Amino acid sequence: MLAILSSSVLSALFGGYIAGQYALRAKQHDYIHHYYKMVLDRRIAAYEQLDLFIDSIKTAVLDKDNRPYHWLFSNEDDWVNAYKILHDTMSHGLWLSDDLFKKLRDLNLLLLSRDKTGESVIEFGKKNYETIALLREEFEHIRAIDMLRLYDVEVFLKSKKNVVTGFTPVNG
Repeated sequence: MLAILSSSVLSALFGGYIAGQYALRAKQHDYIHHYYKMVLDRRIAAYEQLDLFIDSIKTAVLDKDNRPYHWLFSNEDDWVNAYKILHDTMSHGLWLSDDLFKKLRDLNLLLLSRDKTGESVIEFGKKNYETIALLREEFEHIRAIDMLRLYDVEVFLKSKKNVVTGFTPVNG
């Protein structure tokens, strides 16, 4: 009788332990999937913002002198708007691939290198039309590559461990 009772108690304990371990693993699995979904949602939002930015440098405008410039630079003497659109995209940099963020930084440095003697936004856009068009093509190319593996959150997160940091002085 004691053997049957102790066998039943041991079976119940062992069964409870197995069920508890299974429930714990299921919760951990759910947590990881929920976290990955959150990361993926943030990445999708960042790439949607990038699309808006790309549209602003994809659309060309012709001035009276027939020189093209991008829509981003179409507001005369309104550098704030150009910087705001770029800032809105760069502020999602954590969720973009490192290659894409580096290209956005290159454009930011180009904007910062502008002639501070009163060059208008439109004149800057005309002067740098080809450079910005080439950068836009690179943005689109990198974005297309990123879209192929956007779902792979684990690889993306591991890539963030190897980020090269540094400071680039800007001569002003």
